[in-house]
This record gives sequence, structure tokens and C-alpha cells, in this order.
Amino acid sequence: MNSPIAVVLAGGVGKRWWPLQTYKSLVPFVGKPAISHVLEQLQSVGIKEAIVVTNPVDQEAISRLLIAGVNITVVVQQTPNGMAGAVLSAKDAIRQRPILVMNAEDLVDNKLYEVIRSEITKQKPFVVGKKIARYFDTGYLKLRGDSIEAIIEKPGKGNEPSNYVNLVFHYFPDSEPFLKALESTTSDSDDVYEQALSGLCKIIDFHIVRYEGTWVPLKYPWHVLDMMDVLLHAMSELRGKNIEIKSNVVIEGPVHIGDNVKIFENTKIVGPCYIGDNTIIGNNNIIRQSHIGEGCVTGFNTDITRSYIGDNCWFHSNYIGDSVIEGDVNMGSGTVCANLRLDRGEIASVVGDNRINTRRTKLGALIGKNVRIGVNTSIMPGVKIGSGSIVGAGLVVNHDIPNDSKKLL
Repeated sequence: MNSPIAVVLAGGVGKRWWPLQTYKSLVPFVGKPAISHVLEQLQSVGIKEAIVVTNPVDQEAISRLLIAGVNITVVVQQTPNGMAGAVLSAKDAIRQRPILVMNAEDLVDNKLYEVIRSEITKQKPFVVGKKIARYFDTGYLKLRGDSIEAIIEKPGKGNEPSNYVNLVFHYFPDSEPFLKALESTTSDSDDVYEQALSGLCKIIDFHIVRYEGTWVPLKYPWHVLDMMDVLLHAMSELRGKNIEIKSNVVIEGPVHIGDNVKIFENTKIVGPCYIGDNTIIGNNNIIRQSHIGEGCVTGFNTDITRSYIGDNCWFHSNYIGDSVIEGDVNMGSGTVCANLRLDRGEIASVVGDNRINTRRTKLGALIGKNVRIGVNTSIMPGVKIGSGSIVGAGLVVNHDIPNDSKKLL
């Protein structure tokens, strides 16, 4: 019997991902990109070979990935033509092989991989489905008992064929019928993959593997906070080399402190927290349940709470709550990222032409790369600031700012 091969989809353009510039699979969490956390879990399935389908921009970065026990082949999807195009990009390497198709940045419990390992031994096709209580804009499974009749992509609230959403863990004991279905299926929407699989379900019995555990997809930028939270809680405590911790510093709970980190007087750090290499944590700081990347400086009297901070960010006397700051951001003294509506309601965000409920009652700013913000500016909950922008001093920012903007007054 041929050993199964994972087809890991990492080539999407991420239209809903703005203002973040780093493609989802390469966003770093606790020292390595999101895709590495996913690929490491493959070992528990017994899969030793993976084809990662990526885009031309990320080809070089993906090619540098090294995962112990997993042989990685990189395939480039030259045009952004969806999941169907991604799988077909790898067709020459997977013909007549058992394949497990999966997303590069969907985080699930290790227990699901143990179940998948058991299911693979049965050599029957399956799709993983997760029961959810509230509508989520994704594919839903139409079921007949344990058999899957179809995948209905984004049916709209109230039109769900079941309360099980489609998780992209799809197993095909023989890839050939699915490849033929992908090649022969057409659609006016971006759902060729789902349409092809739905058609195959009419002639081949696909059963549902029901899953009730953690599922963190990176679909919208605020989902970075969800993945950060899961990975911080799974992280091991560490003290790096050549660290310097001054007097009256309090560290509670698990905290990863990288190499060459300096933590100055009267600061409190409440774990789980990750602090990357060569970062300086200033005097009188409070850092709570946050991820701070490499080469950052959090100056005097800064409060960073439940936030994701990328590399090379500079702060001074700032409040940053429940925010995502991608990297290379300089924030002037006194600037704050508000994270709570006055009515304590759920915070919405405009994505394209749609206003999306984030389902979060606490959400701060979502800021792309290479942004400069002046002193004493207030950024309202859920506001997004595009990369390369300059935001002036003393402003109230209550709407999204496009890339490369200069909002000085």
C-alpha cells in the first residue's frame, strides 16, 4: 500500500487578511511560522511526506522550512485560482497516491490528528466536520447520517444544511478520482474544489469524522489573537542566553524570554508571554498574555495586554490592548489602542464591502507593517491601519486607513 502524503495548501492570497502583509502561513508565532506548527503535527499521523503548495512570493521562505521526520516538497501555484488550482498544481506528484488535503494555517488539537491516523488505516474517504453554535462564513456539510452529500460553501445565516462546518482535513485513499473531478468541474464562483468534492460524494461514500475540539483558522486578521492564545498556552517556559533582568521585576506564569533580552526596573510580566530575542522591556511596564517579537523596545510606562506584537516595534508610554501589530511600527508617547466599546458590545470590522462582526467584545487596533504614529493619538476599537502609513499626533482614528496614507491632521 502506498503511504499517504499530505497536500498542504499555503498559496492563498488572503483577500480578507488586510492590513496584514505577511501571508497567513508565514506569520511567526513563538519563534516559528504558523505552517511549522501545523507540519509538526503531521508526525502524529504517521505522514512522513508533505507537498506544500504556495505562491511565487512565498516560495523561497517555504523552501527553507525544516521539519524533523517530514520530507517537504514545495510546489508553486502560479495563479491564485483557489483550492482546486492548488491541488492540481501538485497533481503530477500525487497521482494514484493516498492524500490528506489540509490547510497550512488551521490549528487543531493533537487529539484530532490521532483520530485521523486511526481513520487513515481504514482506507476509506472522509471529511472532518466541526459542530458550531453560531454561523461562520465558511463551507457547511450536508449530511445523511454519517455520509456527506455535499459541501455548501457560505450558505448564509439561516440556510445552513447542518450545524457542521467543513474543516479542510480531506482524505482520499486514491487521489485519481478527485483529480479527475477537479479537472472536469467548472463554477462561476470560487468553489470549484467544493463543487468537485460534492460531485464525488454522489458516487463515492465519504463519511464525516466529527470533531468537537479547538479549531483556530486564520481567516481574518483578528484571528491572529486566537492562534496566539492557543500557542502561548502550549508554549514551554524558557530563559535564553545573556538576558538581563533589573531590580523589582515580577514575572508570573510561563514566560519565554529569548536571547539578549533586557527587562528594566519595576516591570511586571504575567504569562503566558513570549518575548523574542534582542528585545528591550522598559521601566514600569506591564506585559500580560502577549506575544512580543524580536528587536522590539517597549519604553517607559507601556502596557501591552493580550496583544500580538511583531518584530522591530517601538513604544513609549502606550496602552495596547487586544491588538495585532504586524511589525516595524513606531508608536509615539501617549498613543493608545482602545479595545472596548462604551456599550461593551461586539466589535465590527469592514472587510471589502461587508461589515463583519468579529464576535469579540475586546479588540484593539489591527496595524500593518512600517507604520508611524504620532504622540497622543487615540485609535478606536477594531480600526485597521494599512502598511506604510503615517498617522499624525493628537488624532482620533475611528475609521480604517489605507496603505501608504499620510493622515497628519
